[in-house]
Amino acid sequence: MKIAYSVIVAFAMLALRGAFAAHEGGAFEEADRALKGEVSVVGIPHEFPDGRIDWLFNPTSKKGPFNPEWTWQLNRMYFWTALAEAYSATGDEKYARAFVRQFSDWFVQTGGVPPEKDFNSVGSPWRTIEEGLRLLRSWDDAWHAFSKSPSFCGKVREDFVKSAHAQARHLLAHSTNYNWLLIEMSGAYVFALNFPDFPDSEYIRREALSRFYAAASKQLCPDGQHNEVSLDYHLVFYSTAASICLRAMEAGKGGELPKGFLELLERGAEGPLAQMTPNFSFPCFNDSNSFRASRIFGTAAKLFPSRADFLWAATEGKEGAPPAGQTASRFLPYSGIAVMRSGWNRDATYLAFDVGPTGANHIHQDKLSFTFWKGGEELVFDDGGGQYEWSDLRSYAISGYGHSTLLVDGLAQNRSSPRVSERPIDAGWRSDEKEDFAFGVYDQGFGPKELRLARHRREIRFDKAADEFSVADIVESADGKEHNYTLLFQIDSTNVVLSADRRTLSADFGRGRKWALAMTLPEGAKSEIVSGRLKPTPAGWYFGRIGTSPNVHPATTLFVKFPPTKSLNAHTRFRATPCLR
Repeated sequence: MKIAYSVIVAFAMLALRGAFAAHEGGAFEEADRALKGEVSVVGIPHEFPDGRIDWLFNPTSKKGPFNPEWTWQLNRMYFWTALAEAYSATGDEKYARAFVRQFSDWFVQTGGVPPEKDFNSVGSPWRTIEEGLRLLRSWDDAWHAFSKSPSFCGKVREDFVKSAHAQARHLLAHSTNYNWLLIEMSGAYVFALNFPDFPDSEYIRREALSRFYAAASKQLCPDGQHNEVSLDYHLVFYSTAASICLRAMEAGKGGELPKGFLELLERGAEGPLAQMTPNFSFPCFNDSNSFRASRIFGTAAKLFPSRADFLWAATEGKEGAPPAGQTASRFLPYSGIAVMRSGWNRDATYLAFDVGPTGANHIHQDKLSFTFWKGGEELVFDDGGGQYEWSDLRSYAISGYGHSTLLVDGLAQNRSSPRVSERPIDAGWRSDEKEDFAFGVYDQGFGPKELRLARHRREIRFDKAADEFSVADIVESADGKEHNYTLLFQIDSTNVVLSADRRTLSADFGRGRKWALAMTLPEGAKSEIVSGRLKPTPAGWYFGRIGTSPNVHPATTLFVKFPPTKSLNAHTRFRATPCLR
């Protein structure tokens, strides 16, 4: 039993490495770029002269749009993992010397020890999320790899340990909230395992674990979704929890884990499984990036070997079995995500409908928005809001204007609460072999002043025999006045055609795509398509990211406009059709 258990931990640790990977590609290639001072942060490359990194630099301050994340995330030292892997594989001291040089420069430039004030400010290398991430990942990798190197000795080694200890203590003194707290405490925990000889290491280990478990238990909704309602930040939850679990087991301290820790990890895999798209990725609600399911289920399948559905998701259908149940459709009643699908096959029809709270953080104005897929192709999109730059496109992407929502007198929805639902949401959810159904209601503010202008109820019905979605938008004036209502639909194509009578729409998604989109539009509306507009306000843009790289391109916003009225009952039908080429 002990041997089998250790094998599970070893394989799960390998899977977890993949879950944390922030930079894909060959480790040697990335390590060789790091030797030369070539880095890419939030998708923006920069080369430092002579390979000497300026850890306080930000190229976006000279060539915008300004993105404060560049300096912050540079100080995650993601490329030290590549240097460590290259050194472990080759024993070539050039990788160790590069690490020592870069760490020494960083120590001199930053002082090596966190300050007590302004550590989370723009330009600071001491933001607590970075401290946690580097202790958890890049500094952990560097310590285990370069401890064997003769280049990493003497004062530089002492400075490294001194700084790591100071950061762990700093994290306990200044822990924050949301996913940051999970990162901060997991970093402090891993430090304490790596350096058990400090007098306070046991305290750091136990305190970090206690705080982590309390926060993770609160942040994971009963339906298995992290309460920020972003699969990207759910991955943060899952990766940090799995890292603590596996490192504790590896160090022989599994007995210190709270009783419910493994249950938390199992439930935390069930939420993403319910939302997984037909191409084994995830929808991009709130700030998010669509990543491979294996980044969660590679670890989950090893931790829970009896779960054939986790193995199925980890191997993208090659092994295991898809989730069981009366239908493949699912509703997450606390996070408010209704997933309608024709099946678990790769060509399945899929729609994810957001009827829930804003999420605890990384909020988008997107209630009642949805994303529609056929097979591996997203036709009506939610792009996840891109990078965290300061730009008009970023503001657009997180607003109601950048989602498939409703405008009232040209104003988009705008709400700040509820952030988290404390009880199950009534969405009228029904799912059987013939039909899926759900509804949601938006009756909060519109525009900057959060004016209560209208009550919007959206119902979505999936006719499985017809393989068609019907969307009913029922709007009532909240102030007794007539209003101009406009429905928005976001389509990831610029080859979009309205019929002469503007009652139907067809969208072709380009060469190499298998599916087209056909829409039947509501009666009495005037429809308009807009692609790649920047002025007077943005419209028709996909503003997303792939991993750490930006994914920005023109798309189409369909505006469906109605004459002034007090009430509206509009019906739109969506269907995917095979491309004819």
